[in-house]
Amino acid sequence: MKNYPYSKTEKKLNKKRLSVFAVFVIWFTFMTPVVDESDWLLRITAQMIPLLTYEKQYGNPNTNYAADYQVPEWFYEDENEESTVEDRAEMEMRQKEQKVQEEPVTTLADGTNGTTYTRKQLKDPDFLKSRIFVIDSNTSMTKEELDIKNLLDKDLSIEGLKDKTQNEKKKDYKILIYHTHGSESFIDSRKGKKEDTIIGVGSYLADLLEKKYGISVYHDETAYDMIDGTLDRSKAYENAYENVTKILQENPSIQGVIDLHRDGVDEETHLVTNINGKPTAKIMFLNGVSRSNRNGEIDYLKNPNKMTNLAFSFQMYLAGKEQYGDYVRKIYVRSLRYNLHLLPRTALIEVGAQNNTIEEEKNAMEPLAAILDKVLSKEE
Repeated sequence: MKNYPYSKTEKKLNKKRLSVFAVFVIWFTFMTPVVDESDWLLRITAQMIPLLTYEKQYGNPNTNYAADYQVPEWFYEDENEESTVEDRAEMEMRQKEQKVQEEPVTTLADGTNGTTYTRKQLKDPDFLKSRIFVIDSNTSMTKEELDIKNLLDKDLSIEGLKDKTQNEKKKDYKILIYHTHGSESFIDSRKGKKEDTIIGVGSYLADLLEKKYGISVYHDETAYDMIDGTLDRSKAYENAYENVTKILQENPSIQGVIDLHRDGVDEETHLVTNINGKPTAKIMFLNGVSRSNRNGEIDYLKNPNKMTNLAFSFQMYLAGKEQYGDYVRKIYVRSLRYNLHLLPRTALIEVGAQNNTIEEEKNAMEPLAAILDKVLSKEE
């Protein structure tokens, strides 16, 4: 074969290439630290398939850290979602301060908490519907019925409520207490004992109002839900209306009417609080607005006294909330009338429930008497 100059040049170049490669291998071998064979292979493989070494460089996202592992504080410096313990404490403090401003709480002498509301809060219909009223699903309340001027500014005081000059033989009664469901009893009631029913509780309320507050009370002890000795509540309101109307006609001095009931709840619910160290049944005011969502205003249940009825419950609720905290439950608004049209100052009050004791029920009459006195007394 004939030799060409090109072949000689190529051989020289190959020798130079081999020399450079040999120097590189020597430098790589002695100048780069090698821990084990896997490191050597990893370095070579990484140049060809970088993804195989991703976990080596950036870590495994599924790594399970030890239980005592602490994330460094700097990790959250730019994260809005996470806050430090100090930030959370400051935020909670601001929330508490805001709540106090919105809903002032007074610690009473007996250690219970009473709640007062600002006029600004009470002017908000949404606040009233969420915090003070429970509106039954088949009815509604109008703008007029939620107007604070109609609820709070109405003067409900009774002139001559505590007239000391009246003749004992012919009393000028100021308050009527009666019971549409007079047979309602309690967990420890004795069968056939009127004093162990809601009528007995009403007797204690009447006694407190007369002896402690000087308010003359007519207590109607008729059980309107008993027909010929048998429990029948189908016409209880009708029967009560007929007789109570007669009582009011015969005693025109009466200016306030209380229909005293007890509620019915699930057995696991116990409507009780503590007032002055005594277990006390909670109370609830019930109002009817003669309106259904399906049919609108119920014409045959007209109530010209509806607005004053609402104001009466509302002002008693606020007085009770301020003085006795959770003793008063939210005002329950329903679609019917419940004989609340009898007089402007007429209220239906539910005291505890079937699983309260007689003691808890009667204890509840002490704060209720104080509330009635506060709302109905003319301020000096």
